[in-house]
Amino acid sequence: TFYLEEGRKAGLIGLNGTGKSTFLKILAGRVASDTGAVSTDPNVKISYLPQNSELRDDDAPLDAIFEGDSADFRAQAEYEARAMLNRLNVSELEQRVGSMSGGQRKRVSLVRALVHPADVLILDEPTNHLDGDTSEWLEQQLRRFNGGIVMVTHDRYFLERVVNHITELSRGKLYHYEANYSRYLELREQRA
Repeated sequence: TFYLEEGRKAGLIGLNGTGKSTFLKILAGRVASDTGAVSTDPNVKISYLPQNSELRDDDAPLDAIFEGDSADFRAQAEYEARAMLNRLNVSELEQRVGSMSGGQRKRVSLVRALVHPADVLILDEPTNHLDGDTSEWLEQQLRRFNGGIVMVTHDRYFLERVVNHITELSRGKLYHYEANYSRYLELREQRA
């Protein structure tokens, strides 16, 4: 069982191949679970950053960020999106997503996830392809975010500074710890 309270910033950890990305896709409503049930308040807005880009190759970055959005929303949020792209070192705004590097695509996807109003952020490897400065910028964004966060990252220092809850996925079971990463390590040893 996994429950996300408002304001909880949860890091999902586990060995490679244990199903962390699949779990996030289920939470985000991208894939159906084989068993069990997923209940989401219909008023909760979820923003999802997939591990691999789901952007259309023919789009320019801003078109990819606002795909499916109204012209009004784009007009309201485009300045913020441009500022985020600039901060994340994506400056060629006419370039097609298909010709971008994997890191540039990830950063465009990250802006797409952050610029849309959300109550819950589900982030799969948000620090991949970020340098120290941009990772620190993202850390500040997430620490200021008032909603819930569920994320997978292998950056333990990032986890230490951002999350207040660790959920470990191990052998098909979830283990919960009301702790940051270093405290989780202590509690995991006690559980073992």
